Amino acid sequence: MEKSKVQELDILNSYYETGKNQIVIVYGHIKTGSETVLTTFASDKQYSYYCAVSSSERLQQYIWAKDLHDKGASLPEYPDYETIFEAYERMAINSGKPLLIFIDRFEEIMKSSPDFLEKVSKIIYRDGHPQMMLLLLGNNAAWIENNMVAKLGNQASYITGFLKIKPYSFQEMRRKFSKMSDTDVVCVYSVFGGKAKLWDYFDEEKTFKQNVIDKFLDASNSVLLRTTSAMLEENLRETAVYNTILYGLANGQNKLNDIHHATGFSRAKIMVYLKSLIDLGMVEKVYSFSTTGHENVQKGVYRIIDPLAHFFFRFLYQNLSKIIRMDAEDFYDIYISDGLQEYVNYAFKLVCKEYILKMAEYDRLPFKIEDEGEWVGKMGTLDIVAQSDIGDTLVGICSWNRRLDISDIEFIRSCSKRAKLNPDYYYLFSAQGFEDGLKELAAESSTIKLITLEDLMNG
Repeated sequence: MEKSKVQELDILNSYYETGKNQIVIVYGHIKTGSETVLTTFASDKQYSYYCAVSSSERLQQYIWAKDLHDKGASLPEYPDYETIFEAYERMAINSGKPLLIFIDRFEEIMKSSPDFLEKVSKIIYRDGHPQMMLLLLGNNAAWIENNMVAKLGNQASYITGFLKIKPYSFQEMRRKFSKMSDTDVVCVYSVFGGKAKLWDYFDEEKTFKQNVIDKFLDASNSVLLRTTSAMLEENLRETAVYNTILYGLANGQNKLNDIHHATGFSRAKIMVYLKSLIDLGMVEKVYSFSTTGHENVQKGVYRIIDPLAHFFFRFLYQNLSKIIRMDAEDFYDIYISDGLQEYVNYAFKLVCKEYILKMAEYDRLPFKIEDEGEWVGKMGTLDIVAQSDIGDTLVGICSWNRRLDISDIEFIRSCSKRAKLNPDYYYLFSAQGFEDGLKELAAESSTIKLITLEDLMNG
């Protein structure tokens, strides 16, 4: 288990070891593969698990009661939530041991039962039973972080704490796909990101191209194509509108006006749907690192941050009929290969950012990072900006498909000037390497660092 997962497990155990009754929100675990954190936490403890469904309150209670009945609990056919949790209380009392209660997809309960926490907290927090720890497992990280507390109102006081389970790191993927080439691993990361549950779809014995052909393009076994379509239909109720917007974002229409002209939807309508996509964690509004160079910042930019959805809408969505008709390898060569390098560039930037943060974690940077981000300018972007608490500044650019040369130093300096930054250090990342002139300049300067793909793989 990698270091970040050990830390998450330690946090859960620290809650448990207080011996107190509590309600903890755990979110971000879906498809990350981080279920291992939860299963490890529960492995030596008494626990019960229920996965909520999207339904009315009455049907939810019926299904939940049936689930508990199958585990030996005695409940009426349609119990209220207090009665359901009294059944859990009896489990704890009868065993004489602490009880963990995992409720997965708890947002589905909150939709039809907004007073759920108020009802169940009466049982969780009352005296007379062994420790009960309710873990509400959430799928929608953006909603939990941005909207949930306001929606709960006074009920938020019943929550003991929050734990966000983070996606796995790129370095963990590198270890998982140790037999793949470095470039292929980055390509895999561009499709799945840190959602390790999805990694199992690909075979490290095959190339990225062959895996895409097998799992997306083979008409007889396009399991990931079907999985992605089902995922989008599950999360997006009005798929026609959402799909139109996502297709635009995936193909370079990243500003409100661009989407408006491409789709014909009103700006007000687009904003409503963009907000929903942001709440679902599929899209983000891009914010630049805070500097005084506000007039040179590109504002109102949106992008897809769910890598699987991005890949689908960039290469597959508009070509579904061709996938059915064409030879899979021909399709890849014609419709994926040419645009892949540009597409992977964003994932490469995330890999580079992870490298910087890892270096900071191990005190291998010139200063401790207080704040970090990117600066998206009207005439160029600084992919990485990091500052210390006293203003030491590091800036960087990342190139997946181009060798960097000495002119790129001038480009960084020009962007920094427009951003009104005064960099102390320049970090240049390139998967294709560096021209001799830039290597010579870096050799003469302690402030210029050149990081290759090999360095990233071994970082």
